[in-house]
Amino acid sequence: EITEILDSKIDHQHWNCQLLYLVKWAGYKGTNEETSWLLATELDHASKLILDFHSTCPEKPGPYHLPF
Repeated sequence: EITEILDSKIDHQHWNCQLLYLVKWAGYKGTNEETSWLLATELDHASKLILDFHSTCPEKPGPYHLPF
């Protein structure tokens, strides 16, 4: 279970520039697995967390920053 979105970035290493979110996982505190980068497309179930993240960090990349 994801407890928080910590950061976002656009991965420019792929031809289609993918949006990634750094997520914090429940139950993994203090381990190497506590956080991981996930594609935005994998976070459909976490839309409230994404909205909360962008409301506190509006300057961070989001779906509106992706090139067409």
